[in-house]
Amino acid sequence: RQPLASAMRSWRLLGCFVACTLLVPSAAFVCLSRFPSVSSARGDVAVKHVPKIRSLLAPKGTGRNGMAVALRMAAASSEVADKELKDKIANFYDQSSPLWEDMWGEHMHMGHYGADGEETKTDKQAQIDMVDRLLDWGEVTAPKRVLDIGCGVGGSSRHMARKYSDANVTGVTLSPVQCAHATARSEQAGLSARTNFQVADALALPFEDNTFDLLWSMESGEHMPNKAIWLAECKRVLKPGGRMLMATWTHRDTAALVCSHPVNPDLTRKEIKLLSKISKYYHLPDWVSTGDYVKLASDLGMLQLRSDDWSKACGPFWPAVWRTALSWKGFKGLLKTLKSGLETIKGARAVLLMIRGFNKELVRLGLVTFVKP
Repeated sequence: RQPLASAMRSWRLLGCFVACTLLVPSAAFVCLSRFPSVSSARGDVAVKHVPKIRSLLAPKGTGRNGMAVALRMAAASSEVADKELKDKIANFYDQSSPLWEDMWGEHMHMGHYGADGEETKTDKQAQIDMVDRLLDWGEVTAPKRVLDIGCGVGGSSRHMARKYSDANVTGVTLSPVQCAHATARSEQAGLSARTNFQVADALALPFEDNTFDLLWSMESGEHMPNKAIWLAECKRVLKPGGRMLMATWTHRDTAALVCSHPVNPDLTRKEIKLLSKISKYYHLPDWVSTGDYVKLASDLGMLQLRSDDWSKACGPFWPAVWRTALSWKGFKGLLKTLKSGLETIKGARAVLLMIRGFNKELVRLGLVTFVKP
């Protein structure tokens, strides 16, 4: 009886998993579309619209003093929202990174499957190729001091340390679990002397001005709540002549450059809803376009600005992630993550939304590079 009871419990768990991963997401597409989407994971629409703040928070007749109070309240609200977002991001990666490492290894980003996305290769090789192709595209030659922003468990950091024999690579992440795993992996690889990792906020980097000659950001820019502050901070720590190189999730290019998908007049209501759903599961602030990044960098006076779209090249990646989630190994791994919380399960459900976004040519993989004058 005991073996039979154990088997029955396993099948019940499998049934629950199938319901959560297959039926719930499908129903969510229908149900959630009936409700207005929130602006982002931060939910701070009012913060971004000073005219509304003026009318709602500053009583009539209070003049400049009332305005000042209203703006201070808005700033304080924004800071709280940003901190909450960063805490959620750290918790998400603390919970989900161990399973990702078990399934995919040390690289926590998309793969490159050829310019048209049709080259036959393993998914892990595609991830390695993504790093090499991006370095080639950015015309990186022999960096000495490299900062890996949003380093994950250090896959890109170690790859660059091996590729460039004179490079010392520092990685920063919001996740203590990722930082510990990155450090352990570098020790195992014999790269502790040339790689180091720390928990740090990319919007307030703990480094002196003019420190690095290469800043690397592989799919981390989408998590930054204020892109203008982030790029200004990147400019600060770059040496003159140093290069910033990023690949990041963006929405499709639009004529409007507003750095906020909910108020972008060129996005449809359905597109805004889909982006907001993804933001909810992956703890993202407002989506921006590649053009938004280019404009922000230009406003900072950066030189040699270039951008590109590699969405076709990484096309097979998200379907591959979904297949691993449905595998027996993936199923068992997802069950184990329930001990620490639901973040990994939510992230698995969001894979379908990413597939949908890429298929609709709404979600893109944008590339941007520039040089500090």
